[in-house]
Amino acid sequence: MKTGVLALSATALALLIATVAIADAPEEDIWAECRSTDSCTIEYDHLANQGSDPFLFNGKVVDEEHPQWRNYRKTLRRYPDVRDCLQEAERSAKALNLLMIDWEGVGTSENASVCVFRIAASLGDIERTQAWLAYQGFRFSGINRRVSKTFVPDHENYPVYTVTASWTVDRYRELNPSLFAAITGYDLVQSYQLVLTFDQNQKIAGVSVVTPTKFN
Repeated sequence: MKTGVLALSATALALLIATVAIADAPEEDIWAECRSTDSCTIEYDHLANQGSDPFLFNGKVVDEEHPQWRNYRKTLRRYPDVRDCLQEAERSAKALNLLMIDWEGVGTSENASVCVFRIAASLGDIERTQAWLAYQGFRFSGINRRVSKTFVPDHENYPVYTVTASWTVDRYRELNPSLFAAITGYDLVQSYQLVLTFDQNQKIAGVSVVTPTKFN
């Protein structure tokens, strides 16, 4: 399979990610044209499911023995395969376009954690995942190392790197409206964040949702 993403060369992709990752970069939406026509595509390594790539929380498989099982068990049953996370018309396509996540169906809580994990696992590396986040309108500050370079992880999927991606509160409210905010014009939520962690091989090790408030 080709390694190109969004029909870009490796050099162009690196420049693209660097531009998006800079916090004070111009607010130019480089995806607007192809997004409006659904003409962007993204290549992937494989199509992930719970069997091939079990959902991880902090690098550990979420199963019946995991303390997070009760929070995720229904979502894992609803979204066992990356196909389940996509828009209905995309699910039966011969060549899937993983950019076409069904945000309205998935929502922005535990379902989003699982589906973004499935997509990141399918994409196979941080660079493609960053390109995917950029297409979805997220802003992020690049790859941060969570532990010292001399640290030896205690298990294969130990989270070593972090990418924190944010939506503005306006974008978040498009998918998760607030009656209180609509009536008062005041919103307690500051932004919507996806915190993605990657292991020492830069494979996805977890996805968490965070919604910072003005009282944090």
